[in-house]
Amino acid sequence: MRRAHARNAPDAPALRWLGGALLAALWLGGSETARPALPALSLLAPLLYQTVRGIRAADPALVETGRSHGLNGWALYWHVLLPGALPFILTGLRQGLGLLWLILIALELFATPTRLGIPQWLGSGPPGATTLLLAIALYAALSVGSGALVSALERWLLRWRPR
Repeated sequence: MRRAHARNAPDAPALRWLGGALLAALWLGGSETARPALPALSLLAPLLYQTVRGIRAADPALVETGRSHGLNGWALYWHVLLPGALPFILTGLRQGLGLLWLILIALELFATPTRLGIPQWLGSGPPGATTLLLAIALYAALSVGSGALVSALERWLLRWRPR
């Protein structure tokens, strides 16, 4: 048990920050402040967590090789740690975007004054089945589009990696 705890201990600071973000989300509730804050927190929490994991997972031999070549400080981060952590960072971005779309849908349903903000710009009156299906299709298209954008970014940034 202690070995498993020691193995997971390096991720504890990121989890504490995530707990604070969740408490902030509960504290903000459905107020006007929550509408911009909750999507930002939902994107930044997985991104920060995966970035910390990626930097900690950097190969010590590569870091030592970079130091032996005179890299230190920002140069070491830019040339050694960032390329090593980039797959983790992109995973965090993909997870954060997925959570962002879920939070935006939840805010649409629960934090708008009319309880469903989508019909205000799709049409007037109570939401019908067509309006709801169109809104679901819009959110699905935006989600797939953001996933495709992250995939294209991943192909471009990680072109040095063998497939």
